Amino acid sequence: MDELVPGGNLPLPEGAVTVRVPGPFDVCALITGEGGKVRGDADFVFYNQPSAPGARLSGDTLIVDPRRLRAGAARIT
Repeated sequence: MDELVPGGNLPLPEGAVTVRVPGPFDVCALITGEGGKVRGDADFVFYNQPSAPGARLSGDTLIVDPRRLRAGAARIT
């Protein structure tokens, strides 16, 4: 298991990745293209919209499957 320091980055491995953020946080994710922009509301994963193609949120856990992300997706923030 790899741990990230604040502001750190890691390339995604093959297959699904699970990110757990314990604590009093509202976990969310933005799926962006090469230009760093989302295509629309469907690229925002949060408590009230817990899934998008290739990303699913359940409580404090975000599961990302890069193979299932929308075409043109380059980064998850």
